[in-house]
Amino acid sequence: MGRMSISRASRPPVIVAGVKRGSLMILTLCAATAMAAPALTAPRLTATPPSAAATLLGSGEYARAFAAATQAGDAVTASRAAAAMTEYRAAGPDWTARAVNAGRQAVSAAPGSADSHLALGSALGIQARAGGYTLSALNTARQARAALERALSLAPERTDIQAILAEWHAGAWAKAGAISGGNAGRARDLATRAARAAPDSVFVQAHAGIALSLIRDPQARAVLNRAVTLPAQDSLDRDTQTQVRGVLGRL
Repeated sequence: MGRMSISRASRPPVIVAGVKRGSLMILTLCAATAMAAPALTAPRLTATPPSAAATLLGSGEYARAFAAATQAGDAVTASRAAAAMTEYRAAGPDWTARAVNAGRQAVSAAPGSADSHLALGSALGIQARAGGYTLSALNTARQARAALERALSLAPERTDIQAILAEWHAGAWAKAGAISGGNAGRARDLATRAARAAPDSVFVQAHAGIALSLIRDPQARAVLNRAVTLPAQDSLDRDTQTQVRGVLGRL
């Protein structure tokens, strides 16, 4: 509901939130994702080298990232990579299904992980958006919301999760009003909080701005403009900025 995207919270510190880096959802219909670059985890004293899948994801080689993550048993990165194929490479429903399946695997393997629930919620958001106005799409959208709410309950200060959940609420409200479960006030509160807390994150600014645009909030243009003028840290940032330029062109 809205553009959900993939978040990149579990990537080695470059990150997010991107939101996260993150709908659409999904990206973050990600944008989860995601739905980006300020690090969302506590600083570590020693650097951990990025996995091969994470490196491929950051370089925009999303199909190869999916294959590498699947081989390595990294369901979160696999879900994000598949979602990125849908959001940024127009790869179609097969990749959305891969994103959802990997997200479910991630939640099954690590039910206490905010990243797992964020990946699943972002992927389901993309799937719901593609389903139009059917009852099946409405049910999928509600599952997406439940996963994103669970992610936020596990990590309430994560700005990538706040931004993607804001986008869910805004997209649902714009699409079907209160019947969808979307809440414009909650979308505004989450988006505003995330944007203020992560001013240097392309992902967070992008998805918070998209959420605000969907509810026709006057702050939307300024937040979206910030997203496209921040320096991109990697291909995910650049793809997100391309998405945002499209949103700005329609305002």
